[in-house]
Amino acid sequence: MSRRNIYIVSGIALVAIVVAYWFLLFSPLQDRISQHDRQIEDERQRLTVLQTKLTQFATLKDEAARNKGRLLELAKLVPESEELPSLLLEVQELATEAGITFVSVTPSAASMSEGFQVIPLELQFVGSFFDVNDFIYRAEQLASGPGRLLSVQALTLSVSSDTSGQSAAGLSPKLSVSMTLNAYERNPSLESPPQAQAQATPAAASE
Repeated sequence: MSRRNIYIVSGIALVAIVVAYWFLLFSPLQDRISQHDRQIEDERQRLTVLQTKLTQFATLKDEAARNKGRLLELAKLVPESEELPSLLLEVQELATEAGITFVSVTPSAASMSEGFQVIPLELQFVGSFFDVNDFIYRAEQLASGPGRLLSVQALTLSVSSDTSGQSAAGLSPKLSVSMTLNAYERNPSLESPPQAQAQATPAAASE
């Protein structure tokens, strides 16, 4: 065989080897690499989704902790029972801090309202104008403590016949005070069920 034919045969053999390598080895390997690349990309997408969910769960956990704190505060503001002894103790502490002198504290029968009950306290006490003003401020700010939610509903003032303890200049006479102070109590039996509230919302929107 001539040298030229040898070169031709060698070239054909080399081409055949290259083609065989491509179809038998390289092409399947490339397909497997592409498949693994797709799997890696799928896993990355799954990881991104899981990380997003993890962030959402962390946010929900933080919100749950905050909501739990709010519920505890709400339970102090408006408890599910009268808790009359502790309520009277809080009112007495407010009076002591404000410098007034109680004559009497008389709880009245609770009246029902939407979702809660109102507990009126009829107060009779003696103090200067500034002491009375301080007591009212402390009572209405007690909820920020947090403590019981209180609101002044009625107030009657008159000059007290007891003149002891007045300032020398007589600028701060003692006052006899009659006050109605409302406290509040949750009553779940009076609260609208969540389903009823959800039905009421679309009805209100349609009006």
